[in-house]
Amino acid sequence: MKVDNSLKERRDILDLLVRLKGDGISISEMERIGQKFQQAGKRALRPLVRELWRENSGELITKYAYILDFFDTSDWLDQLVQIALKRQDLAADGKAALLIALEGYGIDVSSPPFKQEKPGSGGTSLGQQVQGAMQLGEEGMVTFLDDFLSYPAEVQQIVIRELCQSGDSQSPRLLEAMLWHEDRDIVHSAVAALGKIRDPRAAGVLQDFLADCGAELAPFAEKALRRLRFLGVAVPQPRTLLPFHSGYATPPDGDGYRSLLLARWAGADTVSVLYMQVHERRGVLAAWGAGELTLDNFSAEVDGFRMQDDLIEVAPAYILDLVRDALYWSRDLCYLPADFYMRRGIFAGEDMTPARFTDKLTDLPRSRRLSFQEGDELAQRLFADSFFSGWFMAEQRVYDFAEQYRGGKGGDQVLERFCTELLAPELELIRERLLVCADLMRRCGRDNLEAARVVGLADSLIDNPLPHHLHPFLRRFAHESMEIARESLERGEEAPLRAVEEL
Repeated sequence: MKVDNSLKERRDILDLLVRLKGDGISISEMERIGQKFQQAGKRALRPLVRELWRENSGELITKYAYILDFFDTSDWLDQLVQIALKRQDLAADGKAALLIALEGYGIDVSSPPFKQEKPGSGGTSLGQQVQGAMQLGEEGMVTFLDDFLSYPAEVQQIVIRELCQSGDSQSPRLLEAMLWHEDRDIVHSAVAALGKIRDPRAAGVLQDFLADCGAELAPFAEKALRRLRFLGVAVPQPRTLLPFHSGYATPPDGDGYRSLLLARWAGADTVSVLYMQVHERRGVLAAWGAGELTLDNFSAEVDGFRMQDDLIEVAPAYILDLVRDALYWSRDLCYLPADFYMRRGIFAGEDMTPARFTDKLTDLPRSRRLSFQEGDELAQRLFADSFFSGWFMAEQRVYDFAEQYRGGKGGDQVLERFCTELLAPELELIRERLLVCADLMRRCGRDNLEAARVVGLADSLIDNPLPHHLHPFLRRFAHESMEIARESLERGEEAPLRAVEEL
């Protein structure tokens, strides 16, 4: 059976982007990174192009352009042209790197529109950057918002003032995303800024926010909305909330990562979409989205994600529960991914108060206590099931154990140390993960008896009299992890870096 490494590859994408930024990277290393991106497909292309939209360093732009060569030119060349034409914030080395890359693909950069650059360009004020971002549409705004989230507080306040005074029709859209930030100072400033923009779109944003915000923020939104009415701004009719279209989720993998996709009707034949990658204890790690997709385009997006993910269609209400859980575990983060804020409207009318999902796992089917043989047979079935294809650990220590294990000496001792060092500290998490899988099995129509057995297997991890390396599930979990690491090493791949969120 072919082992599905797509979950591990997906988590490596951000790691590889971090590595590209490091000094002294060799051409051979870049070749290996390019090959990994090529294997990951469009999932890797999106963050790479987004980095190009925001990068200023000519050296890094050259590196990114080199990696683009591993993808089909038709998927990215238009984007590279747009970056070269629309980004007015680039210094000379960054602009030159883009033009050199385009020239290498047969584009005449000595003719218009490439030669319409204004004299003396090569650096802009913060206000010009804000204006430039809005002129680039949703993609530019998401990229700018991503940068905004990491700015010092005083710079963030300057940006909000620039948005208020810019007169750009897109200002309310960018301020709307800031309304959902965790920092109350940013939220209050964004509300106040919207109350000064004489545009019905700003009034509409405030009205929508008032319908969903907490009680402590409502008076500020009401005050801003009253101000706009006093200034003669027409307030649009209250929004009409459309139902959700569909929801998709993957089972959690062996490290606690999973993907979620939520779609909601945006019009008669269009949907808005939010795709998220979440972790059972670190919350929302990444997000991508689209404001309006035709149904055909949405189907194509789902098919594309399914090439990398084992997406399972589930009820949208289940996705909402999982998002609330991810928000619960995101409480310690300074901020969430920019796309999450930009697409926050997909949850309009829903109570998104953070809440643990596992608190709802009270009605799972139960089975009698499993015998050792039944547990062993069940573990064997599970690790051959595509539902559990992502159940392996992918951290550095696994590779160290795999090296020792494939040496053929002291196999049981290696297994014992693996289970003691890597699995025993995560025992409660592994149990919880199995319960979440059993719940998903039941929701997507899997055999109810098999789901009950998985619950029994999860329960057997607690107060088990056997050493950890002799428990049938933990033993097979360790075997599977080391086998995948061994195959990776034999293909000449390097052990994974730490995830970028941990750096």
